[in-house]
Amino acid sequence: MNSKKYILRAGEASGFMEIRKITAGGKSVGSRFFACILCLFLIFSLCGCSLAVLDAGEESREDRMIGVLITREFLDLLSAQGTEGFPPDTDRGIRSVHGGKLYAEIDKSKGEDPAFWEISFGDLDGIQMLTPLWTMENGESYWGNVCTEGISDLDIRYNVLDDGEERSISGTIYIVSGNGNKPTAFYANPVYQTADGNLYVSQGRGVSASGDSPEGLEFSSALSEETTVTENGKTKTETSSLNVRYTFMDRPVRIKVCQMDSRHRVLKEEDYRPEDMPQELAAEEDAEYILVETEKEGPSGEKTVSREAFSLPAEGELYLTSYRAREDGIVVKQETNIL
Repeated sequence: MNSKKYILRAGEASGFMEIRKITAGGKSVGSRFFACILCLFLIFSLCGCSLAVLDAGEESREDRMIGVLITREFLDLLSAQGTEGFPPDTDRGIRSVHGGKLYAEIDKSKGEDPAFWEISFGDLDGIQMLTPLWTMENGESYWGNVCTEGISDLDIRYNVLDDGEERSISGTIYIVSGNGNKPTAFYANPVYQTADGNLYVSQGRGVSASGDSPEGLEFSSALSEETTVTENGKTKTETSSLNVRYTFMDRPVRIKVCQMDSRHRVLKEEDYRPEDMPQELAAEEDAEYILVETEKEGPSGEKTVSREAFSLPAEGELYLTSYRAREDGIVVKQETNIL
């Protein structure tokens, strides 16, 4: 399963967070938009805060909602029967369905760093948008971000206060427009994390759209929940909110990349199929900006063209964004690094 992950490292009393882009299997995860875009806004109160690891003997916490598993089919867990009536053994990876909860398997075989851990819910096919809190053996705590292919425009916000914490996560799933009379349905199934680190998914509700479903039509799923945490006798409230937007888009069929000079002359022009867009492109010596032209095809075969200009920075990285449609109708936002 393709996924992109970032790690938020909780600091000590200074209350800082460090964002680290990480790799999978010793290689770069790929483009930042490949699975999703991470926009992190860390909002701290003026009084200061820290995300210190809590001592197990001084803590009482309800299961916290840390994300969502989005499926195309209804997830019937209330009538499911598992092989085990308890949470999974994290070392052996035993999965169970118990009390309407499907526990995740966490594969730690690629290393001790949570950045390399893989989360799965058995053979269940779905799109993950998760922010689990990992606690290491050395006592360090990590807020992770696990976003599998299909989620775009990811936005995560943390607001840490003296009397609690607010977390929100949102993202967009783009869908090929024009399903005719066949309804397009998605089910947002909430994912929870227990105090001892286990993850499980619960049965969620579905939303659907039917009819012509033209480009730009949007519908959404929203979830919100409060949990309480007791530290050293003080009770705090954690609020988690999730929002998934489903937006229809005409199918991308061709992408043209034009490198332009300061006088708006074409230095180099290249055509690609959306699925063949490279992860890296070399900029021409005199290039001032790059024009990306996307041709799309509507449900009735009508063609439209959109253009977006990307200025080449004097320093730093530049990433072009484009889209490709999968066979299942999900449109993936992707990225090309300009060297």
